[in-house]
Amino acid sequence: MDKELFVKLENYMGYASPAEKDFIQKLQKNPEKFVGKNLKEISDMTFASQATVYRLCRKLGFGGFKEFQQALIFEIAIMHESAKASMKDILPGLSTEEIIRQVTMKNLDSLEMSRKLVNGEDIDKCIELIDNAKNINLFGVGSSLLVARDFYLKLIRVGKLCNICDDLHAQILYAKTMTPDDIAIVVSYSGLTEEMIECAKTAKENGAKVIAITRSSGSRLGKHADVVLGVAATELTVRSGAMSSRISQLNMVDILYVTYIDKHYEELHDSFAKTQISKVE
Repeated sequence: MDKELFVKLENYMGYASPAEKDFIQKLQKNPEKFVGKNLKEISDMTFASQATVYRLCRKLGFGGFKEFQQALIFEIAIMHESAKASMKDILPGLSTEEIIRQVTMKNLDSLEMSRKLVNGEDIDKCIELIDNAKNINLFGVGSSLLVARDFYLKLIRVGKLCNICDDLHAQILYAKTMTPDDIAIVVSYSGLTEEMIECAKTAKENGAKVIAITRSSGSRLGKHADVVLGVAATELTVRSGAMSSRISQLNMVDILYVTYIDKHYEELHDSFAKTQISKVE
């Protein structure tokens, strides 16, 4: 069952009929109102025909209305967990021991919620894209750039041609020169950073595939991605500093990296020995 219902809805909006768009907008505005309702009840409350709602469920990849409801319930539960975690920012007057405990627990919460969101099929699709890519361009800004750079170093170790640059203008130039043989991996927790959206959109317009590592809800970046790897929204977009969000993004990079190694274990054995930088004891 696909766990990223709201991402799918956002991505489908560009193809939706007027009746479907109206239904999706009502669902996005108040998703809790739809939980537990049968097909007729939802049809009555949204003024959309039962056939329109059912066909939309199938177009989004669900087996039917029941599976759609299950995904909705799951996503709302994750949203509530994430919203609760996002309010636990740094508070004044804490002891050092309490800070240690709170920061650690927030990171663990973020990792666990992100684990629930990650879809094995999406990871496998990303690995296939990485396998077939002639060039890989990585994009990010701020703490997300650190995550992108971490993945860049990992990809070099497995012999993949990739590019990364700290300069935003250079990143946009990379996007403008991409081809259908390339993939863009765009990292942005908020999914609202205009430069990252521009890079993803430009790469997509040039025929390149786009992988977005971003928060699972409210991300405009996801609209321009072929695959969205959602991390839990456990931090406010206006925050004291990227902490648990960075950990979740790094965890996603590690998942991709280990999956890639697992699928190419024999051929990469010699590569790891070759790229190992020796340390002086």
